[in-house]
Amino acid sequence: MFEVYLILITCFLLPICYLITNSLKYIYNQIEILKSIQKTKNKKNIHNKHIMSIANIYMNRKQWLDCITMLEFYINQNTIDEIAVKAQYCNCIGLCYQSAYIYKMAQKYYLKAYNKLPFKKEILKNLVNIYKISGDIESANKIDQKLILLNKHHNI
Repeated sequence: MFEVYLILITCFLLPICYLITNSLKYIYNQIEILKSIQKTKNKKNIHNKHIMSIANIYMNRKQWLDCITMLEFYINQNTIDEIAVKAQYCNCIGLCYQSAYIYKMAQKYYLKAYNKLPFKKEILKNLVNIYKISGDIESANKIDQKLILLNKHHNI
C-alpha cells in the first residue's frame, strides 16, 4: 500500500517539477539577456537584437507600457537609420497596444510599420487583424488581397 502511495505522489509531482524547471529556465535566460545588455557601455546604442529581446520579455510579462516606452525611445534615436528596424519597432508597439485593447493606437502603429515596409507579411497580418477587430472589413479585405498576392509571388 505504501508503494502505491509513493507512485501516486511521484506521478503527481513530476509534472509540477517539469513546469517549475521550465519556468526557472525561462527566468534564467531572461536574466542572462539582461546581464549581457547591462555590460554595454553606451545604453543608447544597444544592438537591435537585444532591444527586441527586452521587448519580448516585457510583452511576455504583459508590461505593455514599459515595452512601448522603450521602443518609442529607440525609434526616436537618430542612430537608427534602418527602415526595417523602425518598422519592426512600430509593429511591436502596435502589438502592445492591441494587447492592451487600445485599437486605434495599434492601428496607427501598424500603419506606420506598413508605410515603412509594405511587403512584410507579419505587418500585413497584424494590419488585417486590427482592421477586422475595428470593424473596417473593406480595408481588411484590401490588405488581405495584398497578402494573398505576396504569398503567390513567394511560392512561384
